[in-house]
Amino acid sequence: MRFYNREKELEALEKSFNLTNMRSSLIIITGRRRIGKTRLVREFFSRKNLPYLDFFVSVKEESLLLEDFQEEITEKLGYSPKFENFEDFLNFLFKTQDKMAIFFDEFQNFLKINPSIIHDLQKFWDKYKEEKKFFIVLSGSYIGMMRKVFLLRRSPLYGRSDLYLDLKPLKPSTVFQMLDDLGVKDFEEKIKFYGVFGGVPKYYEYLELFREKTFFDFLEQMLKFSSIIQSEGEALLIEEFGRTHKIYFSILEAIASSRNTLVEIANAISQKPTTITKYLKSLEEYFNLISREKPILEKKTKKSRYIISDYFLNFWFTFIRKNQALVETENYDALTRKIETNFPNYFGRIFERLAKDILVELNQKGVVEFDEIGPQWGKTKEGSYEIDLVGIEGNKALFVEVKWRDNVNGDAILNDLKKKADLTKWKGEKEFLIIAKSFKKRAADATCWDLNDLERLLSYD
Repeated sequence: MRFYNREKELEALEKSFNLTNMRSSLIIITGRRRIGKTRLVREFFSRKNLPYLDFFVSVKEESLLLEDFQEEITEKLGYSPKFENFEDFLNFLFKTQDKMAIFFDEFQNFLKINPSIIHDLQKFWDKYKEEKKFFIVLSGSYIGMMRKVFLLRRSPLYGRSDLYLDLKPLKPSTVFQMLDDLGVKDFEEKIKFYGVFGGVPKYYEYLELFREKTFFDFLEQMLKFSSIIQSEGEALLIEEFGRTHKIYFSILEAIASSRNTLVEIANAISQKPTTITKYLKSLEEYFNLISREKPILEKKTKKSRYIISDYFLNFWFTFIRKNQALVETENYDALTRKIETNFPNYFGRIFERLAKDILVELNQKGVVEFDEIGPQWGKTKEGSYEIDLVGIEGNKALFVEVKWRDNVNGDAILNDLKKKADLTKWKGEKEFLIIAKSFKKRAADATCWDLNDLERLLSYD
């Protein structure tokens, strides 16, 4: 599959590489598994036609890993001495080489093999970074572990990097273009793909293998012939969480089941709210796996609720983890039917988040304008209300209702949306936007976008 987007990241790498005209440059790249870190680095080296040493840090005995490194050095440089330990390995590189690009993939695995290499690298880097001209890239999939290595003040490598790049998912329009190139032409199907796999490019590579044009046909093939969906949650998270993974999994499963407040989550897993606050904070700030939403029009509120930030993990905890018995018995037909039956209800909430992603991109294109956007909910004397999204710019507020339904009556939706907007006590100018699969009737006093409108506005082709 061809390389998509990442032009800003490539530009940042180019600027960091230019530092090697004067001294060495150290780059850190993090991001969840399958987000495209390795592909990005190799694309950069390929575009520059730049030779480099490529070291994959697999979890194995130190002596075996050093043998792997020796083979790579011999292949690229023609000769490698035998290394007794990692210090020998780094000593050889820094003392005998110069003007060289070096890539360590899954760098955080050194913590499991021999953490002393972190200190060794710091020692050699501090000694040789000014007199040599290395371009060293370190990437890692486990965000928590990478932060432990590079962002904590007590870490040996804290403050050493010239660029710390946290690779984010691809934008909706890029994913839709990718799907288009892979043969998925129907925009509703593209929306379903994005709502499950998000902006993680690796998942879409399987379309080259299965060549399905609809989401559920693709899902069925993935369940039957690839283990990636069944095991992906554990693969992504158990290494991050370590011995405490059970309580983290329980919290994430509760959030995926729409227990979104602190009290609801605590009750769902039979814990006290005070017991789980530290885990929620870690999931949000350390692992970047959940987000805490607050009513966007209430700046000083203590109200909040949690969502799983990653589209695929939300899907996995909702459908795969909960139906582990069907996975273990390989009853994939029953699992697919169960997912398909419950998918419309599940996707209603997901489509709201997806609409937010699209609106953020359209904001960047100037199609809509706001400084911030998010949900709004609350209770008043007149009753409780919830508004899917509100975009704010100065004294203007764009109230947005999102419906994963066909033949929507825009007038009825707008009438209800105006009532809810009045309950917010917003004193500024009000505008209204309704997003739906399709409309039976569009509202005259609101902007109404169906899937065809969204596809046209994104103009990803």
